[in-house]
Amino acid sequence: MRSLPSISPRFFGVWFLASVVVIWTGYADISLPSVPPPQPEPVRVKVYLGESVEIPISGVSRSGAGLQFLIRRKPVAGRLSEIRMTGPNTATVTYTHDAHAGLGSDQFRYAASAPGIGVSTPATVTVNIVERPSAFVAPARLDFPDVAVGHSTRKTFDIRNDGGSHIDGRLIVPAPWKIVDGDGTYSLGPGETQTLEIAFTPTDVRQFADTAEFSHAPGIELGLGGRGYAPIEISPRVVHLEADGHNEVRIGSFILRNISDEDRDLRIAAPPEIVVPETAHVPAKSESQIALQTRPGFLGALKGKLTATGGDVGVEAPVQVAPAPARLSISPVAIDFGTIAVGRTGREKIVLRNIGGSFAEVRVKAPDGVTFDPNPSYEAIAPGASREFTISYARPLPGRLSDTVVIETGETGLRLPVSAVLKEDGQASNIPHVTTKPGEVAYNDIPPVEKIGVTRQTKTELDLAWKKPPEAAKYLLFLRTIVFDSKGQAKFDYRRIDRAKVRFVRDEARTTFVGLRPGERITFMIVAVDASGTASRPSQPFVVATKPSIPVRFPWTLLALVAIAALAALIVRERRRTRAASDAEFQRMSQP
Repeated sequence: MRSLPSISPRFFGVWFLASVVVIWTGYADISLPSVPPPQPEPVRVKVYLGESVEIPISGVSRSGAGLQFLIRRKPVAGRLSEIRMTGPNTATVTYTHDAHAGLGSDQFRYAASAPGIGVSTPATVTVNIVERPSAFVAPARLDFPDVAVGHSTRKTFDIRNDGGSHIDGRLIVPAPWKIVDGDGTYSLGPGETQTLEIAFTPTDVRQFADTAEFSHAPGIELGLGGRGYAPIEISPRVVHLEADGHNEVRIGSFILRNISDEDRDLRIAAPPEIVVPETAHVPAKSESQIALQTRPGFLGALKGKLTATGGDVGVEAPVQVAPAPARLSISPVAIDFGTIAVGRTGREKIVLRNIGGSFAEVRVKAPDGVTFDPNPSYEAIAPGASREFTISYARPLPGRLSDTVVIETGETGLRLPVSAVLKEDGQASNIPHVTTKPGEVAYNDIPPVEKIGVTRQTKTELDLAWKKPPEAAKYLLFLRTIVFDSKGQAKFDYRRIDRAKVRFVRDEARTTFVGLRPGERITFMIVAVDASGTASRPSQPFVVATKPSIPVRFPWTLLALVAIAALAALIVRERRRTRAASDAEFQRMSQP
């Protein structure tokens, strides 16, 4: 086999390049493609009925040259403007819709071309024709002028449609507002206006505030405001009849104010317990003051109603009557204890009756030695109630009583004259005094102690304190005891308490009773002695007591119940033991 001649690499490269050039030059017009035409972009837009819209159009080109646009098919429901270039590959065209064509959709086509390349296939522009939305315009609020109750005032206002679509609905108003002439229905085309009228008729005296609604748009509301007033007003709002603290008749007044433009003749009515004029004349834009009072004999409290009526006017106000003040009557009207031996006590009964309309809180101002049992200030006396008291008189020195007991309640009071003669029965009192003339006793000017306070109280000790005037140099205490005279008759005597030392702390005098029994009651008097050694008049008897011991009560009932339960348990146990023994004996005898 013949071998191929060898070829150098350089020769082979030259030969290959020459072959490629020959092939390219011979077939270039058949194998290489040309530049493709431009491609327009489809578009979708929206336009309102009968209005115009500017539509942007554009295309894509690979040639690099600027594009031109041309309309291939015109729209049916509108017209197009000239195409206006906005860039090398963009432009705009204005579409104007024919309102007579109605709503729906319209189309047109456009193509793009480039120099030396050709025209593209067309692209579609879709135009949706829609109705411009409505624009409802109405006031946000209506404020009505003040109007008398039962009368009306009116206001008109406009609503309109600034949009394109039709508006149908109804205005809904709450009471006491009302649509005038119709039911509030409205129908508004584009740009149309409608006038509505609302009447305000208040039903009572107050400020009204509410909202009206438009049915086509629940979110839109019309604020409504107005105030109803009464042509006639009663002032104050609550009429009070108060007691003056002395008289049972309670009085008061009120004002009838006429706000209207006409004179008013009114009929006035009140509860039967109140006296009030039957009629009143109130001039226009003026006022009249009306006085009223309770009927004689009516003492209690009252809550009722006061009315004033006339024509189409009717007003009312609450009326409140305070109870009549407490008032006391006393029986008997004077007390004479007669002649009392020194050391003994005179006693009489009195009855206090509350003939007023309020609870009587009683205060008593009595002369030295005069006491009440029970203390009238402990409990108030109800209206119409009575209470009996024992009034006592005792003094350690002979003399004559001719004074007055003052019994007060509220701002009223009674004066009860009291009289007595204290006669020495032969046994001298132990309370110090100075005798200037036979039958006369001299005292210093220090006032008797009127009140004491218990600062500490135990079962065996008492700490007492009272106010000390500067003139008092020392105090003597005298304990009331029972002694028997030569005839064996018991009487009271006051003996000095040596173990009760009185000490002074600033403007107070203090003493301590020790060695007492639990629950022990003692009665004593206090005498103040000045620097010259002269004693004052004795105080009224004071009664104090230590704390009582709490009695220990043995729980006999509980012990009895425990004993019964224990006995029952023993009986049950014994029966069980006997039954068990019997059963065991029976089993033993039953065995063969």
